[in-house]
Amino acid sequence: MIKKAASAFALTILGLLFGLVIVEIFFRLFYSSSKPGSAWSDRPLFYYKAEAADSIQDYAYPRKKPENAFRIAVVGDSYSFAPYMQFTDTFPKRLEQILNLNTGSMRGEVINYGVPAFSTMHEVAAVDKAVRRDADLVMLQITLNDAELKPYRPKGINADMVDPFGSFKVAESSPAIYRYWKTLAFIAERLHNSRSHREYREYFPSLFNTDQNWREYTKSIKKIKRSCEGKSVPLVAVVFPLFGLPLDDTYPFHELHKKIEDHLAEEGIPFLDLFEIYRGIPLERLQVIPGADRHPNEIAHRMAAERIYLWLVERELIPTDLRARQLFNERLGITGRGAIGIGEIKTPR
Repeated sequence: MIKKAASAFALTILGLLFGLVIVEIFFRLFYSSSKPGSAWSDRPLFYYKAEAADSIQDYAYPRKKPENAFRIAVVGDSYSFAPYMQFTDTFPKRLEQILNLNTGSMRGEVINYGVPAFSTMHEVAAVDKAVRRDADLVMLQITLNDAELKPYRPKGINADMVDPFGSFKVAESSPAIYRYWKTLAFIAERLHNSRSHREYREYFPSLFNTDQNWREYTKSIKKIKRSCEGKSVPLVAVVFPLFGLPLDDTYPFHELHKKIEDHLAEEGIPFLDLFEIYRGIPLERLQVIPGADRHPNEIAHRMAAERIYLWLVERELIPTDLRARQLFNERLGITGRGAIGIGEIKTPR
């Protein structure tokens, strides 16, 4: 009896070991948790800076606005600054290009005050500075982490900072067992990514639903509004979605957008939510480094600039002389085809 039981136990153990070996062979042949990135990259070979500029945010603009200039100040965080992109590809610069298509004497200036890692509490001083420098319009760019409390004044993103919502990666510093036991690495990746996705969904609403964060955020909005009102400078807001989860009906932050927008409406600040222009577009088409960095890329910035431009025209917030006089719905030849007017462009709401 004992012999039979021992034989059955041994067969069970052998069967389990055999099954593990088969599974391990499968993962070694068809799956690698390290998933090394491809050799190619479409990021710039170098980043340039305007010679006379104080920073790499933008061109050098005179403190005093020139005659016949209309100056828009874009105040925001990394979504305005745009890491891993040339500053000339950001939505403020794309918007500036559209405003300067005409040959008249009036010129548009769209100055980028965006600083990576800024929260709304840090943007108060940036708005004060923009107003002192003769802004005709202040555009507050809002991201869903703007209610973060930071006791310091950020100047950028730490490139070595661990992404708390990043994917599981097997690296040289990882326990050796993950590098050699692919099945275990696969299980660890799935558990890690499930937790990361859950925490990503929970983190941003928690910022705006925590009393202290919400109090500081709303107080900062009031300060920004007062600063603009003190100089009779119109203030508008542009709300960006997050590019870390599919931009469709399953997007988990619709209620958060609504809370932010209800508060802006309560304060009498006109706002534009950009979610709809990105709806249904695969994230890899919009992320600056797909799967590795969730900031919007050049495509997303160009789309934002176009929609913002149309919205400003609709609200009559930019001078007539800066409104592009020739728009087309096709660009297949050098003459342009399908001339259209602003009112004929169908834009998502």
